[in-house]
Amino acid sequence: MQLLTGFLLVLIAGVLQGSFILPMTIVKRWSWEHTWATFSLLGMFIFNWIITLILIPNIFAVYSAAPERDLAIVALFGAGWGVGAVLFGMGMERLGMALGYPIIMGLIASLGALLPLLVFFPQTIFSPKGLMLLAGTLLVIFGIVLCSKAGSRRVSRGDSLKSSESANLGSALLIAISAGVLSCLPNVGVVFASNITRIAEGLGVSPASSGNAVWALLFTMGFVVNFAYCVYLMLTRKTVGQYWNDQTARNTGLSALMAAMWIGSFYLYGAGATKLGRLGLIVGWPLFISLSIVVGNLWGLGRGEWNTAPRPARRLLNIGLLVLIAAVVVVALSNSF
Repeated sequence: MQLLTGFLLVLIAGVLQGSFILPMTIVKRWSWEHTWATFSLLGMFIFNWIITLILIPNIFAVYSAAPERDLAIVALFGAGWGVGAVLFGMGMERLGMALGYPIIMGLIASLGALLPLLVFFPQTIFSPKGLMLLAGTLLVIFGIVLCSKAGSRRVSRGDSLKSSESANLGSALLIAISAGVLSCLPNVGVVFASNITRIAEGLGVSPASSGNAVWALLFTMGFVVNFAYCVYLMLTRKTVGQYWNDQTARNTGLSALMAAMWIGSFYLYGAGATKLGRLGLIVGWPLFISLSIVVGNLWGLGRGEWNTAPRPARRLLNIGLLVLIAAVVVVALSNSF
């Protein structure tokens, strides 16, 4: 029953993660930096700390008891992830949901699973569980390649990418790949910060919530990077005054919805991963991300991002989606060994 509950929590988390960008697509009269700054403030800082204080009222006692080295590592991973989050937002703006999610989130899934596995559980690589996980990760990478090729065929036929700044596929893909590499750091950071979660449990925090002790610090550092960059853009582009207009209340609500779905997905993932056994963080991460890829891709297709693409490109994109769904099944089955 605990294993089933864990998979259901990760499933819900994946749906929320795959949907959180959707409200951003209907924001009006705000530039990207306005929406992303509001989302960062609410999701990475305010909502993050509200949930943390509810689940872990003694969070500051946990941090006081944790080794300074572990806290510094989490902060460093958080800053690196913050850069990745900025690139994530930029990549999604340039590539759209249907193409951006497979590339960015697929990289997050594969690297976020492989790095902890290689560092902490190298002996399991050639076990049935490890081989299944590696097979699922390779399927994710293969799905990314197919979706990327579909995007290049879409552009080569004259279809333009939806972006307010650039329609150059090469630079957009570079941004997306960089975002994927850096955005896998939360899962790596959680594994490296196992001492913090053990201290939390020692201070009475439940095992289901102990993993979340890392999120507050990690995402706070990410918030600093994201918010600072958005403010920099507002100042250099002289768009600070554009934040306040007749759409501000509506846009703030949409940004709050983005923030709630985003931060909620991570806390649900953390609770679900703890129920998946000793390798929960390794198995749960690609499952979580792969599901978000499928959901985000479907939202993009539903919004008509590929309606004018040639049929071969759309067919290749659909094959890529099927490969990613297969990866979800393989990764989930790996936990049965």
